[in-house]
Amino acid sequence: MIILVNVFTVLPEKQEEALQKIQQVYLEVVKHQPGFISAKLLKSDDGTKVTAIAHWESAEQLAAMRETQGFKDLHNQEFYDAIVANDAHVYSNSNSIEVSNN
Repeated sequence: MIILVNVFTVLPEKQEEALQKIQQVYLEVVKHQPGFISAKLLKSDDGTKVTAIAHWESAEQLAAMRETQGFKDLHNQEFYDAIVANDAHVYSNSNSIEVSNN
């Protein structure tokens, strides 16, 4: 399993719009792709970030999803109107350390 962490820097007055656009990508395209497991979308309290944390079976399946026409179609100018920048990284589950209260 791999984990994609994508931090979008957004205009504070457009944070909700950015969240809705990102959510649309996940609901209309991502969740239907082979290898997708789950995702969580987070809004920062200061209004400047939206973070997507997604679990995938493999990096290859994630890469294949990014090449689908639906994914490309939703990443249009309207999608980027509220987004200043994004910083995406893939993490291997084998390189993680879990800390819990249990």
